[in-house]
Amino acid sequence: MSSFVRLHPQLRHGIVNDLGWRSLRPVQELAVDAVLDGCNVVVLAPTAGGKTEASIFPVLSRILSEGLDPVAALYVCPIRALLNNVEERIRAYARMVGLDAFKWHGDVAATKKARFAREPAHLLLTTPESLEVMLISQKTSARNLFRQLSAVIVDEIHAFAGDDRGAHLVALLERLTHFCGRDLQRIGLSATVGNPEEIGAWFQGSSRRPFRLVDPPRPLAERNLLIDRVSDVADAAREAARLGQGKKSLIFVESRSQAERVAAAMAGRGVEVFVHHSAVSRADRQLAEAHFVAGTNTAIVCTSTMELGIDIGDLDLVIQVDAPSSVASLLQRMGRTGRRAGTRANCTFLCESPETLVQAVALLRLAERGWVESVRPVHAAAHVLAHQIMALVLQEGGISRHRVREWVASATPFHGLDEADVAELVDTMIARDILHEADGLLSLGVAGELRFGRKNFFELYAVFDAPQAMRVMHGNQDVGIVETAFVRAVLEKPGGGSFRLAGRSWQVGQVEWSKAVCRVTPAKAGRVPVWLGTPSMMSGAVCAEIKRTLAGDEQHAWLSDAAGAELRELREDYDGLVGEGETPLEDDGETIRWYTFAGGALNRLLASGLERVGAGEWTAGNWSLKRKGHVEVGAVREDVLRLAGLRWEEVAGGEANDAKLEEVSKFQRCLPERMARRLAVERLFDVEGVMAFAGRLRVPVVSRRGG
Repeated sequence: MSSFVRLHPQLRHGIVNDLGWRSLRPVQELAVDAVLDGCNVVVLAPTAGGKTEASIFPVLSRILSEGLDPVAALYVCPIRALLNNVEERIRAYARMVGLDAFKWHGDVAATKKARFAREPAHLLLTTPESLEVMLISQKTSARNLFRQLSAVIVDEIHAFAGDDRGAHLVALLERLTHFCGRDLQRIGLSATVGNPEEIGAWFQGSSRRPFRLVDPPRPLAERNLLIDRVSDVADAAREAARLGQGKKSLIFVESRSQAERVAAAMAGRGVEVFVHHSAVSRADRQLAEAHFVAGTNTAIVCTSTMELGIDIGDLDLVIQVDAPSSVASLLQRMGRTGRRAGTRANCTFLCESPETLVQAVALLRLAERGWVESVRPVHAAAHVLAHQIMALVLQEGGISRHRVREWVASATPFHGLDEADVAELVDTMIARDILHEADGLLSLGVAGELRFGRKNFFELYAVFDAPQAMRVMHGNQDVGIVETAFVRAVLEKPGGGSFRLAGRSWQVGQVEWSKAVCRVTPAKAGRVPVWLGTPSMMSGAVCAEIKRTLAGDEQHAWLSDAAGAELRELREDYDGLVGEGETPLEDDGETIRWYTFAGGALNRLLASGLERVGAGEWTAGNWSLKRKGHVEVGAVREDVLRLAGLRWEEVAGGEANDAKLEEVSKFQRCLPERMARRLAVERLFDVEGVMAFAGRLRVPVVSRRGG
């Protein structure tokens, strides 16, 4: 029997008569049963696969059948843009059955929030950061607001599970459980990931509900794919403009600077072009999305900001300049097309180098085999616990150290911390005046108020301290952000200087250094900004597939003639460097390279190990390590073989110096030294991976001297 009949009659009537649906999709059928059976659920489906309805329909049915009062359910998204995107659809579903939904985030007017607090809706749409605001707000009674809460839906849960925002989110779920005193039903919506069961366990926390994975069989994806070779950015822009004529296309690139360069090179080529990345103002990003929905000859040049399921209407083509670093990103990007009935996913890769070409080939090979990266949740997030202790202090107006664990310890990210760890953390925060303890209650100390008080609290969610940046303003219009060092460099140009941002050129006018504001006027041309950031690191699995691709001879149907010829030449260049089970040293007489194909994180620690055994300084990439300065290759090989005897925990611990500790978390100063160092080691290095790698070394020497 179809699970449709289990839905509340009022909802069934609305689905048939208002929406005109005659059936549910398989993912929705399975999710309805799982939710109405009372399970916690993770729902897997591609972009536009019906995940939102798979969660909303059974939750609305529960609200109607059980007579739940507001706020009965939360719908949590990782970004505001996604909330804005689903708001109208979810509100329409709710109103279809006489209920309502309200969106709460930082852009929503205070008057609307106050009205909601007085007359709450059954469904609340929000982000984790806005939810935190509600929990610690002195204006909103979270206890009253959430006392009837019964279910929480988390959209794009894979985007949370592997980072600090996810640890923060599941800690919030435990605090909400504490408020309402019931076992909240937890429903996660996800794109395809390699370890959905593990994500489900991470999501479970204190809940005792059974868990069910909803992952219906899907037919093999039919895609129109092409990998082509271009000579440079200008060539990529010309081809992207040609392909995009009369169409709606997304052009993905791998950095903000590259987005600005490609957009500039596409100007005047017959396609309306917008830029979408994290340094562009929210207003300009929203403008790009709105123009795209209405346009017919439009392209958005974007970074990963357009990966998550923001609905921009029908899309004809995805173009990828070079290649993303993961299969997960590749699938998200390709999945933006082929959503209309009778259409296929359509993606063209324009690769500027042989290396990005073979990277694209390797990613597609993995995707065709159904492989995708796993997301690894943390289990001893002491820095996030420090954040939660301060949040509880603000929420409760002071809290006993002995009550901290009862509030949040059930959250999976804290399972690796015992009572002694929590006591040591609290003692450290007191000793550093971040916390103050009096009459058995913790409050913020002087240093805590200065650094982490209410005024500064909500800027602390990012994992890394943002580089010093300046807001770019054209009159009252927010254009975006550039780094302060870049503005200084521009001003050193004769007569001032100009730069590009948000797809336009700007002349620097007044710079208000104390306010970190750069005021600009339109210009005819300008240089592309450089933003600091962590280099793209590929996983060992992707690099291993690149090695297999270079070692093979298969010519894939999705390679253009030029790309196929390039791949054949590259395979010849790597002859002798991609033997199975081998990690050769290449000596060209000037430079020594060690080809590990182990991935960036592992190679970075190998470079530290080589320095530890006296092999000199090495630069780590994703495929290989390069030695600075040339020495006799036989001696280098002996040094490489000595890596098997290193104590890698000590190597990693030694590399986790104070600068790296501060880089890893804004809450590092809250942590005892051993916890801070352990955090840095976990974040920056793959100790287990390098131990396994160093234990099976076969290191031939390949000489390229004289050729």
